[in-house]
Amino acid sequence: MAQLEGSRACEWAKRGRDGGSPAPRTEDDGMRSYNRDEACGFRFTREIWGEFSNFAPLAVPIAAGPWTFPTSEHLYQAAKFAAAPAVQSRIARAPTAREAAAMGRGEKAGIDPQWHAQRAAVMRWVLRMKREANAAEIDDALAATGGRAIVEVSTRDPWWGAKPAGDTWRGHNVLGRLWMELRQQLRDGDPAARAAAWTGRIDVGRLAGAP
Repeated sequence: MAQLEGSRACEWAKRGRDGGSPAPRTEDDGMRSYNRDEACGFRFTREIWGEFSNFAPLAVPIAAGPWTFPTSEHLYQAAKFAAAPAVQSRIARAPTAREAAAMGRGEKAGIDPQWHAQRAAVMRWVLRMKREANAAEIDDALAATGGRAIVEVSTRDPWWGAKPAGDTWRGHNVLGRLWMELRQQLRDGDPAARAAAWTGRIDVGRLAGAP
């Protein structure tokens, strides 16, 4: 972490503490633009801010139900299949996050029919599960962002992320906004920063139970 923190410190000194804004508490259909020089953009797990990627390997796997998940992508994809524990088990055992994502996207039997409507709420819970399993690393990363926007940079998915557009990133950036929401809740001491605050609101009970 020392090298990563040093890179952040340089960026922090150069850019200052301003930029970005807290994420709203609900997801909407508004597109947003982010100045690259004023935001914390993440795309690849080995680059700065890579901890925010769902593909980032976790030092401590996420324990949920009878399984452990090596990345938050594994957990998110498994949560699609509350009525299909066999599918969840296969996803949990996928060797990489990329393979877990492919399984989750390719499997049709047993997927929650309400999945599309609740996917952002599930991701909110997943991020809290990830943070609680790896609190020191995630809290350090969130603190280092200051008040700047957190943006998932994606060339293909402007809903979860934001696409490069000149000197900006443009998209809905739902994943980045969920990280910003969690950052603000942690600073405020808001109980909604805990995974347990969301478990009863989404259909993952057969996977995780109460965190």
